[in-house]
Parts: sequence; structure tokens; C-alpha cells
Amino acid sequence: MTMKNEDKTSEKIEVLEKTIKELRDELELVNKEAREKEEFYKLHLDNLNDVIFSVDKEGNFTYISSAIENFTGYMPEEVIGTAFIKYIHPEDLSGLLDDMDLTLKGEHKPYMFRVIAKSGKITHVHTSSKGIVRNGEVIGLNGIMVNIDQLKKVELELMKEKEKAQHYLNVSNVIFVALDRNQKISLVNRKAVEILGYSEKELLGSNWLNMFIPENIYDNVEGMFNTIMSGDIEQFKYYDNPIITRSGEERIISWNNSILYDNNGNISGLLASGIDVTEKKAAERALLSAKLEAETANQAKTIFIANMSHELRTPLNSVIGFSEILLEKKFGDINEKQEKYINNIYTSGRRLLGVFNLMLEVSNIESEVAKLDYKTIELRELIDTLRKYFITIVLEKEQALSFNINTDIKYIIADIEKVEQSLINLIDNASKFSKNGSLIKVDIQNTDKDIVFKVSDKGIGISEENMDQLFNPFTQIDPSSTRAHGGMGLGLSLAKKYSELHGGSLNVRSELNKGSSFTFTIPLKPEINTTDLSEKDKM
Repeated sequence: MTMKNEDKTSEKIEVLEKTIKELRDELELVNKEAREKEEFYKLHLDNLNDVIFSVDKEGNFTYISSAIENFTGYMPEEVIGTAFIKYIHPEDLSGLLDDMDLTLKGEHKPYMFRVIAKSGKITHVHTSSKGIVRNGEVIGLNGIMVNIDQLKKVELELMKEKEKAQHYLNVSNVIFVALDRNQKISLVNRKAVEILGYSEKELLGSNWLNMFIPENIYDNVEGMFNTIMSGDIEQFKYYDNPIITRSGEERIISWNNSILYDNNGNISGLLASGIDVTEKKAAERALLSAKLEAETANQAKTIFIANMSHELRTPLNSVIGFSEILLEKKFGDINEKQEKYINNIYTSGRRLLGVFNLMLEVSNIESEVAKLDYKTIELRELIDTLRKYFITIVLEKEQALSFNINTDIKYIIADIEKVEQSLINLIDNASKFSKNGSLIKVDIQNTDKDIVFKVSDKGIGISEENMDQLFNPFTQIDPSSTRAHGGMGLGLSLAKKYSELHGGSLNVRSELNKGSSFTFTIPLKPEINTTDLSEKDKM
């Protein structure tokens, strides 16, 4: 009986020993796998650029990966067991503690701060952590720390570029406003702040249309904005519209629009640059009003002159006609004194009629009703007419009048009466303002396009400051000249207008007390329909 019990005990011991051995082998295998996993994780953690860490409730590190050395220069063994606040930049500590408190309360909140390295170098890091919970109690934090120094440098560079761009916008005298798709202001420059009357802080995020667009054009501007946001910017790239500033003043802005796009190429908003044209528009309106008033006054003057000329010329023609009849002695003899007085009446009447005719001609030109009657004339025939006209006048003053033809042109096509009258006025002025015995020259030549008449004298000349008013009608440079030489100041004005009606010009070169040269030009080939000319005039 005893032997059997001993055998059973021996068998149990053997089974137990075998079981223990199997358990030891299995434990060894588990330990081996655990060591391998530990080495695996340690290897990967050590190769991470980011820092893995754990802190307890007191804020002391319980674990930190070897990447901390790259961040701070500290070895992990130097850090474990020390308080984390030792390595935080003092200015960031308060914010970091607030963020950690939110994390411990269950709100997952990443945070950024600066750490101080062993060398004193500052590094920007981004940390994300999570509470360690055991038996329902938070006993610490696990987290990962990423070096974002490079990102901060990029951010700083972008900030500098943004500030530079904002500076360029601010020094500009143009309004810049950027709007998103919801019409909200995302950017303004200093000029916009100045014109609109609000601070930049007040403007950013505000609805542009609601704040600044007058009610009477709101719907139109909103429709325009929506059209631009659909991609059709060409229709509204440039436009003017009024805005209402903070003070309630209405300003007119001339806008130039550009579409803004996001990274995916989608329309994200609008950049509008504007120039305040309020004063310019007011000046344009004033100028237009003044122009209309001047045109109205000029028209009234023209009508007055035309009516007066008609009303005065009718009785004046009677005076001239009847005095001419008396001078012809058709109704009986008159004595010498009577003949002298009647001759004075006749001469004065003719002169007065000439004045009325000149006034009427000026009025017709200013009213743009004057027309040219083109005819063909031989150049020498025109010169002979001028020579005969002035022969008595120059003889009286013992002056010499020379015509120098330096051209092969034989015929000219023009309104002969107006060309003739213009040259008479120019030669008459040269004679009138030159001394007795002086020479007056008329040089005729041509260019590729024009026939040129140059009338020169050695008379009193014209000062430079008086040149601008030389061709104004009813103007004499020196009022005393009118008394000494006569005239209404219409001759030069008419000559210039006649030349311009032909498509030519009248220019002057003069020097005080040394003489003047007037150059009268008309085209060789006027722009007219030759079918309107007679066969003779087509020569």
C-alpha cells in the first residue's frame, strides 16, 4: 500500500516538473517576444524625429524618447524625473498650462510653445497629448512633440512678404479692397481706410455692399458682383459707382476689378482697386455746364450780330445808294462843299458796311454755317489782283510791295474770295504797322501738300506775351494802335479761320520792333468732290 502511494506521488512530481518546465519555456518565449517588441518599439522611437513623452500628475517626466537630444541637447536620462516647466519659455508657460488643463479635463487640444535647449537656443514645438487614466483617475499625460522651427521660419517669411505687400498697398494713392464670395471685406489698405472713414479692424469681415453701397443702386451692384463671381469679369472690369462713407458723404469711385482664385483654381473673391474721382466728376459737370452756357451765349451773340447786321445794312445800303446817286449829279448839280460832304457820307457808309460784313462773316464761321465755294484760279491772276488792290495804298506811304513766286504751281483750287480776303488782311496789316518807305514781301512757294504764302514786314512787331491773343476777334494788342491805324481786330482772326476752313493754317513769327512774318497755307489738293467743280475750275 505504501509502495503504491509512493509511485503515485512520484508520477505527480514528474508531471508537475514537466508542467513547470513547459511554463518556464513558454515564459521564456513570452519574455523573448516582449524583449523583441521592446527593442522594436525602442528602435523606432529612437529613430523618430519627433519626441514621445509621458509626465505624471506632478508634471515630472516619466518617459521621454531619445529625439529630445536633437531638440534640446539633453539626454533622456537627464530629463526623466525633472519637471517639464524647466524647459518651457517663460512667456509661453501660462498658455501651455491652460491648454494642458483642458486636455486633462478631456478636451483634446494641441498646443504650440517654445522650449529652451541646453545651449539656450529657442525651438518652436507643436505638442499633442492625451490623459493617462488608471482606475478612472487621470495620473498623467502621454504626448508627442514635433519640431516646427522650419514651419515658423516659413510663416515668418510669409508674414514679412505680407507686410511688404501691405506696405506697398498702403503707400499707394489708390483704394484697394478685397472681398470674398460673401461680399465680406478680407483686405483693405490705408487709402481705403482714409476714404471710407472706418478703421481696418472695423472693416475686416464687414459686408461691403451693406456698409457702403447706396440703396438706389444696391440691386444693380449686387447683380454685378454675382456676375463677376460667376467668372464674367470683362463686362464689369471697369466701372464707376458712388459709395457712402462713414460721415454720410457720397464719393464716386472708378473701379478696376480682378478675380481672386483659391489653390484649386476656384473663384474665391474679388480684388478691386479704385480711384476717387468725385472732384474730377464735379469738374467735368461744371465744365460741361460752362460749355453749354458758353455755347448758348455764343449762339445768342451770333443771332444778335446776324439780326443787327441785317437791320443796319438795309438802311445803310440806302444811305450808300442815295449818296452815290447824288455824287453822280443825276438830279442836278451840287457845289464843291456839298460834294465833299456827300463823298464823306458815301465813304463812311462803305466802310461801315464792310465792318458789318466782317462781323457777319465771323458770326457765320463761329456758328459753323460758313461754307467754302471752291474754284480754280491761276496763281498769277491772284497775284495781279492783290497787286492792283494795294498799288494806291503803298504809293501813299511810299512803301514797296514785292511778290516772289518760288513755285512751279500754276493753278490753285480754293475759295478764291476767302483766300484773297485773307491775303489782303495780312498785307494790309503789314503796311499799316510799317513805317513809310519800308518793304513788304510776299513769298509764294509750295510743299508736297500745301501752297504757302509768307507775308513779311519790318514793322513794329509783336511781343511774345501778346502772341496768344493775336488771333482773337475784336482784339487789338495795343489799343492806341486802333486810334493810330484804325481797324477792329478782325482781319487776322478771319485769315486764320479761313485757312483752317480750307484745312491749312496761319502761323506767325515776330520780334518786337523788328517786324513780323505771317505764313498762310492751304492744301494743294483740297478734300472735295471734283464733280462739284465746273470744267474750267477742274483745270
